[in-house]
Parts: sequence; structure tokens; C-alpha cells
Amino acid sequence: MLPLRTLLACLLLSSAAEAVSLNVSGGQLLGAFDVDVNGTLYDVVFVEGTCIDVFTGCDETSDFDFATSADAQSAAQALLDQVLLDGAQGTFDSDPELTFGCLLSNECYVGFTPYSESGTVVAAWAAYNVEAAGDETQELVLPKTFDTGGPGNGDIAVYAIWTVVPEPSTALLLGLGLVGLAARRGR
Repeated sequence: MLPLRTLLACLLLSSAAEAVSLNVSGGQLLGAFDVDVNGTLYDVVFVEGTCIDVFTGCDETSDFDFATSADAQSAAQALLDQVLLDGAQGTFDSDPELTFGCLLSNECYVGFTPYSESGTVVAAWAAYNVEAAGDETQELVLPKTFDTGGPGNGDIAVYAIWTVVPEPSTALLLGLGLVGLAARRGR
């Protein structure tokens, strides 16, 4: 009986790591946990400010969470596919103003994700969340001084900070398997 419990525990651990959890406070979407971008899990937080402030100068490839246009676009698409959805915690697709940094009810560029392929800011990808149908990812050229909280910009834009989620410990999973085998052998 113990090996079955061990197997179930392993399955629960692996499936729990794959579910996106929204970070919502007071009905406002602040970010999400365990967002899958090309097979890697990330936590994402929405922040306001200038690219210079948010991304440590906004002038080195290492300042950014993604280094290529394709990866930044995948991150923006993951927001549309996994985070900016209508559900039990809120209508984050239908009502963009429920997302932190977005003040308009009909549109918002959520999660500006700048990237650099040559050591300078080339552009940023964002999830363009529109009240009506037509959500899409868009690539926009942004100056380093672009301020998502600035006059006129704060209504429709917010940056995203992405953090890689550490994978479950291989040793832990191996240990659980060995405990299960030992218990079975002990019978």
C-alpha cells in the first residue's frame, strides 16, 4: 500500500507544479505563479516605472529576463494563454483595468518584456489585452526612458518581471521512489 501512496505523492507534486496560480489582491491581478514559457516555469510580477529603473539601467543584455525576440514573444503569448483569462478570480481578459498598471477598461499592453540581442534595447513584446475579441502579442520599440506609470502611458501599459521557478529537487523525487521500493521490499 505504501508504494501506491508514494506514487500518488510524486504525481501530485509534479501536477501541482504545472498549474498557473494568479496573484490577485483586492480583485486586481498583480502577476502569476508557474507560467509556462517554452517548457520553463516562471513567476511573473507586473510593475510600473521606466525601463531604466525596472531593468537595472536597461542597457545590458543581462538586464533582461529574455535575450531574444522569439523568447520575449513567447512570454507575452503565455500571458494571453495562461494568465489574462476570465475565471473565478476575475474577468482579466474582458476587463483589462483589473490588471495592475492598467487604468482603461477597454485595452492594455500587459507585461512589456524587453529583450536585447545586441546589448541594447531592441524592443519589447507585450500582451495586448483588448476588451473585445482580438487579443494579440505586439512588438513595440521602447526608449529606455519609457515610463509605464508616466502621463498618458500609465493608462495602458505595465512591465513584467519574470523569475524562473526552480525545478522540484531530483533528489527529493528519487528519495521518495527509494522509500517506496524499500517499503515494498520490507513486506
